[in-house]
Amino acid sequence: MTLSPDLRFNPPDVFNLTRESVVVRDPSGRILAWNRAAERLYGWSSEEAVGRVADDMLWSTPPLTRPAPGSNDVWTEQIVRVGRDRVTLLIDAQFTARRNADGALLDIVETSRSVSSERAALSREGEHRYRTLFHAMPTSYLELDITAIRPFIAQHRDRSIAEIRAHLLASPEIVQQIMRATKVVDANDHAVEVFGGGDREGMFDSVEPFWPPESREVYVDSMIARLQQVPRFTREVTMTTLSGCRIHCIFTACLDAKIVGDGRVIIGIVDVTALTVANRTLEEGRERYRALFHLMPIPLCRINTDVVAAILKTFSRAQRQDPEAVLSARPELMHHIANSSFVEEANVRAAKILGLEAPDDLRGLPAGSLLSSRPDTLRRLALASIRGVPFEEETQIVSPTGEELDVLLSMSFIEHAGSRFSLAGLIDIRDRLKAEGDLATLRADFAHAARISMLGELAASIAHEVNQPLAAIGASGEAGLRWLDRSPPNLDQVRTQLTRLVGQAERASRIIERIRTTAKSSIPERQTLDLSKVAQNAVSFLDHEARALRVSLDLRLSVDPCLVVADRTELEQVIANLVINAMQAIVSSEVRNGRVVVGVGATEHCAECYVIDNGPGLEPHVQKRLFESFFTTKREGMGLGLSVCRSIVQSLGGTMAGENRSDGVGARLSFRLPRAKAPPSTAC
Repeated sequence: MTLSPDLRFNPPDVFNLTRESVVVRDPSGRILAWNRAAERLYGWSSEEAVGRVADDMLWSTPPLTRPAPGSNDVWTEQIVRVGRDRVTLLIDAQFTARRNADGALLDIVETSRSVSSERAALSREGEHRYRTLFHAMPTSYLELDITAIRPFIAQHRDRSIAEIRAHLLASPEIVQQIMRATKVVDANDHAVEVFGGGDREGMFDSVEPFWPPESREVYVDSMIARLQQVPRFTREVTMTTLSGCRIHCIFTACLDAKIVGDGRVIIGIVDVTALTVANRTLEEGRERYRALFHLMPIPLCRINTDVVAAILKTFSRAQRQDPEAVLSARPELMHHIANSSFVEEANVRAAKILGLEAPDDLRGLPAGSLLSSRPDTLRRLALASIRGVPFEEETQIVSPTGEELDVLLSMSFIEHAGSRFSLAGLIDIRDRLKAEGDLATLRADFAHAARISMLGELAASIAHEVNQPLAAIGASGEAGLRWLDRSPPNLDQVRTQLTRLVGQAERASRIIERIRTTAKSSIPERQTLDLSKVAQNAVSFLDHEARALRVSLDLRLSVDPCLVVADRTELEQVIANLVINAMQAIVSSEVRNGRVVVGVGATEHCAECYVIDNGPGLEPHVQKRLFESFFTTKREGMGLGLSVCRSIVQSLGGTMAGENRSDGVGARLSFRLPRAKAPPSTAC
C-alpha cells in the first residue's frame, strides 16, 4: 500500500530492537508504523499492516478511544484482540498521544504485550489451588450438577418467583424429583468423612439423602435464590448423613454462574451440632440463672464493676499486695469506684426493699449512692473487690427514696467473658435488730433482777460492810471531841481523828456506790477490761460474806493482763454469782474447811475465769439442767442466776460450762471470753 506523504513515519533505529509490540497510528486510527515484535505477536508483516485501521484489522475490544484535548495523554488498557491465525489474545497496552506546538494530535504510540499465556498459567494454578483448598478445608464442600433441573425451570418460566416457590412448597413430590436430579459431582475429604462415613463412591449420587423432610423448605429457597441470581445463599439447617445421623449445620451455596460455572453449584456445610448443643446448654444455663436470680426470695443486684478491673490494670505488683495503701494515697480512686460501678440488673425483691416499683428502676444506679451514709463500708467493699474475695457485713444503705435501711450486705465478685461484675445480696435485718434490741433489754432486766436478788442474799454482809466505816466515823468523831475538850485543845490529835473520819466516810461512800451500781438498771456499756482485776473486785465485795460463812477465798490471777470486751457490772455479777453459788453449796453440805478458788488464765485466743469449790459437786440431773431458766436446787431460789450468767457470757461471744472436779470432790464452773487486742481501759 502506498501512503501519502503526511502518513509516512520514519521510525528510529531502535524501533525494531524492542521486545514489545510497537504500533504507531494517526489520529484516525490508521497504522503508520508496525515493528517486528508486532509482526510476531499478531502475524501480519509491516507492509501488510501499515495503512490499515488497527482496531478493524485486530478486532480490538474495546476499540481505541481518541483522547480529548486537555486529557491525560498517557494511559493503559487491557484489550482483547484476534491475530491473523484467529487466535484470541489478551493484550496489556500503553498508549501515548503526541501533539504539536499548537496542541493538535499528531499520532498515538502503542506499546503492548500479550498476557494470554500468563493468564492461562494463572488460571491453571488457580484451578489447582482451588482443588487443593477444596479438598483440604476442614469444612464439607460439595460440587453439584443442576443441569437436569432446567426443564422444570423452562416449564415454569412464565410464573413469578413467588408463584414458583409456593408451587414447590405445595408439591413435595416435585421437590423430591428435583433433588434426585441434582447430582454430587465432587466432594472434599471432610464431606466424605462427615456425610459419607468415609465412603467416597456413595457420595456421588443425588442430594436427596442429605435433606430431611423438615429442611426441604431451605432447599427450595436455595433454588429460588439461584433463579433470582443471588450470588450466595446461607441458612442454618438440619441435614442428614448417608447413615441417617442428623447434623445441625450452616449451609452456604455459591450460586454465581460466573464463578462456579453454568449448571454448577458449590455448597459449603459447617457442622455446628456441638456448637448448637453448647449454645442450647448456655441458653438453658442463662434461663436457669434468670429464674434463680428473679425468683429467689432475697433481694439480689448484679453490679458492673469493670472500673475495678480497669484500676487494677494500672496497679504494680507491689500495689496489688497493699491496695489499702494505694487507696489512702489516692482518695480520688474511691470516688471513681463509687460513681462508676452501677446496677446492671435487679430482681423484684431488691426493688421492693429499696422502695421502687420495678427492677428496671434500679438500672444504672451508681452503687456508691447506696452506701453514701457508710463510707467505711464502701471502702472495705472496694478493698474486697480489688482483692477478689467475698464480702459480708451488716451495714446501712440509703435507698433511692432516701430511706436508710439496716441490711446484711453480701457480695461475690465474678469475672466472665472479659467483664467483671458483682452479685450483691441484701437481707433486711431491721426486724432482727429490733428483736435483738428487745432481747437485750429483757436480758438486762433479768440481769438487774438477778443482781437485786443477789444483793438481797448479801443483805447481812452489806449491812456489816456499811456499818464498819460508820462505826469508825462515830469513834473518830467522839475522839476528836474529847481532844477538843482538853485545855488547851490538842489540835494535832483532832486533825488526826478528822483525817481518819474522812477516810472512813470515803470508804462508806465507795461501798454505797458499789451497791448502787449493782442495783442500778442501765444499758450495758462495753469496754476493754482486765479480767483479773474484775475478778479481784468481785471477790473483794464478797469477803465479809465468806468470813461469815466460814469459807476461805483463794485468788489465782494471771500475771499478764487478760483483756476482754465486756460491761464491768455484768462481768462482776457473773463472777460474784458463781462464787456465791459455790459458797452456798459448801454451807448446805456442812463441809468443814470450805474453800473456793477463783482463777483467771488465758490461751492465745481466749481468757478464762473459773470457780472451784470443795462442796458436794453436781448430781447428774443437776449438771444436765444447770443453766436452764427457773431451775434451782435452793428452796427459796428463783433459778435465774446461772441462766442470766450464761446469757451475759454468750452475748459477749463466750461460752460457759459446769462440771465436777476431776482432782477431788466439788464442782468447777467456768466461762471463756474472746481476748481483746486493745489496751485495757483506765477504768480497770
